[in-house]
Amino acid sequence: MNLARIRRRSWAMFTAGVLILGVGLIAGGVASAQSKSLTVGSKDLAGAQAISHAYGQALENKGYDITFKDNLGATEIVYKALQSGDLDGYADYQGTLLTYLGGTPSGSSADTYKALTAKLAGTGIVATKPAPAVDVNGFYVTKKTASKYKLKTMSDLTKVAPKLTFGGPPECQDRPLCLGDTSQQLYALQFKEVKKLDTGGPVTVKALEDGNVQVAELFTGSSVIPKGTVLLKDDKGLQGADNPVVLVSESKNTPELDATLNKVSAKITTVQYRKMTLAVQNQKEDPSDVAKTFIKNNKLR
Repeated sequence: MNLARIRRRSWAMFTAGVLILGVGLIAGGVASAQSKSLTVGSKDLAGAQAISHAYGQALENKGYDITFKDNLGATEIVYKALQSGDLDGYADYQGTLLTYLGGTPSGSSADTYKALTAKLAGTGIVATKPAPAVDVNGFYVTKKTASKYKLKTMSDLTKVAPKLTFGGPPECQDRPLCLGDTSQQLYALQFKEVKKLDTGGPVTVKALEDGNVQVAELFTGSSVIPKGTVLLKDDKGLQGADNPVVLVSESKNTPELDATLNKVSAKITTVQYRKMTLAVQNQKEDPSDVAKTFIKNNKLR
C-alpha cells in the first residue's frame, strides 16, 4: 500500500473540506448582511414619516443597515413600492390599508387586524401587530358641556344635538365618517347649526374654546386638542380601527425584526403619536429628529 498517496489524498480531502466550510461561512455572512440591510419608506403624512423613522432607528440600534426613502405618497404608491421590492418595509394604517385591499375595517382593532392579515396571506407581505394609537375623526365637547348634558358617548349626543352647534371641516356633512350618510345611519345627529370651519385645525379649536360651537370634529392623532375637553366614545363603531402597523417583505422578516418592531409599536399611543405628528406638521421639525427623541424617551435603544 502506498502510504504517501493515502496521506496526499487525506490532505486533499481535508483542504477541500476547509474550502467548502470557508465558502459556506462567507456565503452565510453575505446572506446575514443582506438580511440586515433594509430599505424603509414612508407615506406623505407627518405622523407616518415620524413613526417610519422610529421603527427604522430602532432596527438600526439592533445592528440593521437602514436606508430611508421619505415622503413617497399615499398607500397606493408606497404599498406598490413594497410589492415591487423597491422597499422592504414602511408604516401604514391598518384600516386604510384594509380598505385599499378591498376589505372593510370595523371599530375593533383586533377584528380589523385579523381581516388585514387574511388579505395579506400569500402576498409575500406581512404586518406587525397594530400600535394602540388611532388618528380618526373625534367628536369633542368641553367638560362643562359634557357635564351639563351628561355626555359620554356619541349615542348620548343624539338626543341633545338639536340644542347644540357643531363645528368642523367644510365637507363634513358629505363625509360618511363625519356627518354624512354612515354617521346618520348610526347616530342620526341633527344639530341646531353646523358651522363650516377648518379641517381639524386652529379655527375649529378656537370656536370650541370660545363657546361658538359646543361640539367640534377634530382628529384624535393629528389635531391640537384643547385642554378641558372630552372625546365622546364612538360606541357604535363609526370610525374604523386605523391603528399604525408596519408592512414588511416576508423574505426579510425574522423573529428578531418582528420583536423589535412590535416593541416600538407598543409605545405608540395616541398621545405619543399626536406629539410626534404635531412636531413634524406644525413645528416643522425633521421626522428623523422627532423619531430620535421618541426612541430616547421611551428607552427603545
